[in-house]
Amino acid sequence: MEKEEYVYKVFQSIAKGYDGANLRISLGLHMIWKKRAAEMLSRSLPQGGRLLDICCGTGDMTELMLRSRPDIVVTALDFSPEMLSLAERRFAGDRRVKLVRGNALNMPFERESFDAAVISFGLRNTADYTAALREAARVLKAGGGFCCVDSFLPECSLVRPFYNLYFSLLMPLLGGGIKKFGEYRWLSKSTKAFVSPEQLKDMLAGQNMQPKVEKSFMFGSCEFIYAIKCEEAFL
Repeated sequence: MEKEEYVYKVFQSIAKGYDGANLRISLGLHMIWKKRAAEMLSRSLPQGGRLLDICCGTGDMTELMLRSRPDIVVTALDFSPEMLSLAERRFAGDRRVKLVRGNALNMPFERESFDAAVISFGLRNTADYTAALREAARVLKAGGGFCCVDSFLPECSLVRPFYNLYFSLLMPLLGGGIKKFGEYRWLSKSTKAFVSPEQLKDMLAGQNMQPKVEKSFMFGSCEFIYAIKCEEAFL
């Protein structure tokens, strides 16, 4: 089974318990990390600006952005109908949010449609990191901010054994119990297979997005990287 098909099935399966699982897995810290990223990104948006939330899941990042900047309009994209149905309940009646089902590798938006874009804990689950970043750059206006928040393998040799134990065994149990152990073990595997922060910064630069700010949390197990799309036309 190809990665994209497998990831789709995983997120369809875990959608209903996803928010609670994230709280347990991160000990409640993931929302603090996302909030820091939202605060950084919100400063780059013009009044009434348009934000794209890629791989939006249930919409928690969109909600944080709207709290920080009530004046903006958010387009939230995800490929999982189950995730989007939960986001739909969260934003029922909120005209500032448009939910779109779509693939991060081939988004249904015109070039330079958005003032800023964010992808939180989603890039490592895409089938092609470079293609996802290329699409983000395509739909982002020149000078617009892009923020990626994701999980990484800590580089510290003293920390990594404890990290591996937690993410390989304890995290899947906390997230999905015995019933969904396999699905949450995938989230561990996707982190181990992911690029390093340095590689990600090089990939961003290769897509005409210049990294400007990098923040690390929990010994490097989570980072956000903020980049700005260069003024030159993206080809």
